[in-house]
Amino acid sequence: MKKEILMSFVAAAMMTSCSSDEELSNTCEKFNGNVTLTAEPYIFDDGDTRTTLTNTGSKIAFAWDDDEAIGIFPIAPTTNIQAKQVLKNGSGNSTTSSFDGAGWALMYGNTYAAYYPYQNMLSETPYTAVPVDMTGQTQNGNNSLDHIGGGYDYMYAVSNVPTNGNVNFDFKHVTSIIVLELTVPVAETWQSVTLASKFGNKVFITSATMDVTTGAVTSKAISSEVTLSLNNVITTSSSKTLTLYLAVLPTTTGDFTLTAKTSANKSYMATLTGKRLVAGKAYLFTASPSDDDHENGYAYVDLGLPSGLKWATMNVGAKSVIDYGKYYAWGETKAYGEEDASNGTNYNYNSKNSYVKSFCDSETYKWSYSGAYTLTKYCTSSSYGIVDWKITLDPEDDAATQNWGGAWRMPTQTELTELTNNCYWVWTSSYNGTGVAGYIVYAAKSPSDKGLVISEFETPSSDYSLSDSHIFLPAASCRRGNSFNHAGFYGYYWSSSLDYTTASHNVCCYILSSGGVKISPEGRWYGIPVRAVCE
Repeated sequence: MKKEILMSFVAAAMMTSCSSDEELSNTCEKFNGNVTLTAEPYIFDDGDTRTTLTNTGSKIAFAWDDDEAIGIFPIAPTTNIQAKQVLKNGSGNSTTSSFDGAGWALMYGNTYAAYYPYQNMLSETPYTAVPVDMTGQTQNGNNSLDHIGGGYDYMYAVSNVPTNGNVNFDFKHVTSIIVLELTVPVAETWQSVTLASKFGNKVFITSATMDVTTGAVTSKAISSEVTLSLNNVITTSSSKTLTLYLAVLPTTTGDFTLTAKTSANKSYMATLTGKRLVAGKAYLFTASPSDDDHENGYAYVDLGLPSGLKWATMNVGAKSVIDYGKYYAWGETKAYGEEDASNGTNYNYNSKNSYVKSFCDSETYKWSYSGAYTLTKYCTSSSYGIVDWKITLDPEDDAATQNWGGAWRMPTQTELTELTNNCYWVWTSSYNGTGVAGYIVYAAKSPSDKGLVISEFETPSSDYSLSDSHIFLPAASCRRGNSFNHAGFYGYYWSSSLDYTTASHNVCCYILSSGGVKISPEGRWYGIPVRAVCE
């Protein structure tokens, strides 16, 4: 583990001979002066001075362990050789540490770049672009920083060797540290905490490269969420505070949600105000996650409906409010692209002899047989199959109930109507600047606003903003057969109600577009998103 950052060592074993360094100089003069490593401390955004790895309350200090390694590149003159500096026999205190070693030549007058943590760069191109991987962080124990020092505090430094020796590498951090102080309501064992952009923006860089000569970070992969796994992190009846640490690359987060999950998969959530995260700084967030405004770990909004019904903030299978989520045939609990061994119709149809749902039509539908329009469940007419007079989904066939558990279920046709008639609807082509189109459904502020639908070319009331209670229904389209078209222009959402007034193969469904909102019958075998409700 990397610890105290200010130390010195005698030029130590980095390569086996000076022959490689002869490419940099006409002489093979071995540098025998002291080499000092320093680094700026992590500065908390509230002005407190902190470094990393041991949180004393006033600072987070760190040192270097024996056998820790840094990498060093000759960059002027340039050569494709990396030196591995292993720190041996270290000792130190709050201001300095010394390491003994012998070996590779640091040449007078040459310039070198150093970085941490060490990696084998022989196969990398360009040679000085060090891979940065921020995934897989696991904290072992409450209030432990070991995982940060174990490989997520990426640093770089550049220095010229003066003629008098005694070179100094002044390391700079390219990461930020998020410190989470969470007061939880239960004594539990915790398995993870996830930070997710409130509006689904991809703000967290998860993979990148670091230029060791400048510290410039080039993104390779970006995500809307990051997860810190937890091991042996426990709260008790007398101690219900979690202190967690997460290394991230600089970003502007925007507001995000925090989800802390117990080993029993119970979730506790909070909303955090976003900040601009800068390299070399630490950011303290305090919160009291709870299961208020959540059902079984999934958030809901109270829109003030007469029935008291609560609507989920995102689609079933979604990771954020703008995510389309998964697509379900009505009465099926496994989505398009998922395997369902209970669906023998899909198995017989699929030429690949697979239960994976890859087609959304009547011949692959779970509750049909012998081709189209022949139904085995939820049928009110013998013209369409076996009559059972069921017009509302049973819980075992409800995608919301089976995938989210708890009290979640799909809304009925009556509940779709209630939402339509009691809320203020506004079409947007870019929800909160994300580029995702759909309807913002606000809790109506006045009786005259109830049931109003503001279409694409109308101007919404200035009385409403995203800080008001609302849900967002993205225009996620649907899947018909193997086609998927018109996302961003049309949105479809199932109810749990069969539209038996037209035909047993039709189901009452929301159909949304920039021109308006309606409840209309739709073929039950199509893949359509689900927005869950609870009471």
